[in-house]
Amino acid sequence: MPALDSNDVRSALKNKLGCQEQSTDHYRYILYDEAGRILATTKVSHGPKHTIGDNLIPKMARQIKLGTTANFVALVRCTKSREDCLAVIKAISSQTP
Repeated sequence: MPALDSNDVRSALKNKLGCQEQSTDHYRYILYDEAGRILATTKVSHGPKHTIGDNLIPKMARQIKLGTTANFVALVRCTKSREDCLAVIKAISSQTP
């Protein structure tokens, strides 16, 4: 499994995906739909730049509703477009009650 740099993950969530960043006990990322409803949330630890390993990546992919680890890694590594990611998130969001 891949490891991702925390700064790259934070940047992708905020700048590419368009999540709102809130700084509390962690950096929290909230993705809203056009109506202002929350689609998905995840968080990244405060502190110096660190590596997010294979134990957390699947959890973050599930939290942000990208479905698979591969989709989350593709978001961060810029091999999947914002539109593709949003399509996956909206499809998964529409399936959950």
